[in-house]
Amino acid sequence: MFLDRIVNQTRIDLAQRKIDLPLEQIKRQALEQPSPRDVLEAFDPRDRVHLIAEVKRASPSKGLLAPDLDPVATAKIYEQSGASVISVLTEPHFFLGSPEYLTAIKNAVSVPVLRKDFIIDEYQVYEARAWGADMILLICAILDDQQLRDLLNVATSLRMRALVEVHSQDEAQRAIAAGAVIIGVNSRNLTTFEMNPYLIRDIRRILPEDRVIVAESGIHSEADVRRLARYDVQAMLVGESLVVSKNIPDHIQMLLRHANHTTQVKICGLSEPEHIDTAIEAGADMLGFIFHKPSHRYIQPERVLEVLAASQSYTQPRQGQVLPDLVGVFVNEDADTINAIADQIGLHYIQLHGDETPEFCQQINRPVIKALSLRQLEDLERLASYRDITWRLLIDTPTPDWGGTGRTGDWELARLAAQQSKILLAGGLTAENVATAIDQVQPWGLDVSSGVETERRKDSQKIAAFIAQVRQSEKGQQEAPERQEESSLR
Repeated sequence: MFLDRIVNQTRIDLAQRKIDLPLEQIKRQALEQPSPRDVLEAFDPRDRVHLIAEVKRASPSKGLLAPDLDPVATAKIYEQSGASVISVLTEPHFFLGSPEYLTAIKNAVSVPVLRKDFIIDEYQVYEARAWGADMILLICAILDDQQLRDLLNVATSLRMRALVEVHSQDEAQRAIAAGAVIIGVNSRNLTTFEMNPYLIRDIRRILPEDRVIVAESGIHSEADVRRLARYDVQAMLVGESLVVSKNIPDHIQMLLRHANHTTQVKICGLSEPEHIDTAIEAGADMLGFIFHKPSHRYIQPERVLEVLAASQSYTQPRQGQVLPDLVGVFVNEDADTINAIADQIGLHYIQLHGDETPEFCQQINRPVIKALSLRQLEDLERLASYRDITWRLLIDTPTPDWGGTGRTGDWELARLAAQQSKILLAGGLTAENVATAIDQVQPWGLDVSSGVETERRKDSQKIAAFIAQVRQSEKGQQEAPERQEESSLR
């Protein structure tokens, strides 16, 4: 296995380095270094996705990536283009890294520098500090609980931070128990090198809100980073797609732009495979299924599994295609029923559209989207009681029942709500008015159902047109600040 080979080689190299430079000497060199740069400060503000850009010449799974890589020049481009932290591979055999790269890069940039290596011994922590690293990588898969705690303690004693990398929920629990402040979820299996791009979604919900969460591996496209925006991560670690890029600054700007200035789209009330195909191909971020029987969009839980299985885009996605998350919509249903259906179907989020209290929301075993209506300014106070309990709030048009009228609500109230929380806007949205809605409200996401229907049935053309209009509107908003900056420079 790759991981065993790498760790065994690390042990051999480490034994020789300990002979060449004994522990007491490397400790002395570490303590002589200036204070490390503040890594946590580099991840502020926490409601944005920051970039850890990696200087990476090769990898065991892909081989040589960038034969002509200039580590220092590349790191300087990373910093100038908006990277918050520079990650430097120092493992020489499988990644063609070098400690000299780390030291030279640390001297050339002003942002924190991470030593990316297979650290198994306290010697390597002192070594990292002696070379100038502000942060180290600790991989749960190669450390037991005592080793993890001990290495974290050594890093803390040197005022360094550690990126504690996990690959499963069990490892995530171990990282939490050890006191890890910065937790990285690596979507690449280090044993098989296979990718699971949805691992971050499954692990994120068990991670405490006060930790810095880093998404690692498999981050290449707009859809990849838009997905990360759903999972409330504070940083993404990107290496391969940067070092092979023909235009690194543009690629970095694309990643940061779509991670932080994107509008999530949920197509709700789906019941047919063809419409699921259309939504996926058009780039929907979430698919909604309604389990409220009075609605004409009601679908039986068993039927959801059938239509997903019949959707070619869902069961056989194109290479690089990102699948949407699944949302179940319930109205005043009991918690046990909701949780049972969520487990049966494999729902990722639960949307509550009735009179559910904040206490009820806490009984749901999935992240909750709570739908609320705003009739007057005083109604904004209601949002506070749900804000820390739920994953997102959905602002819908006030109705006597629970929604689905096709009428727009008060977008000014929705705009005020969006300034307080990450909201989804719903109610009367169509391809014709969605650009105006985005411009006025600035919502985190959009929820559309009747606006993509013809005669109360989903319309593939309207689904595609709606999502296309959202992406076009996004592009215009993202380009506007750039045009203003260019104008000010003239």
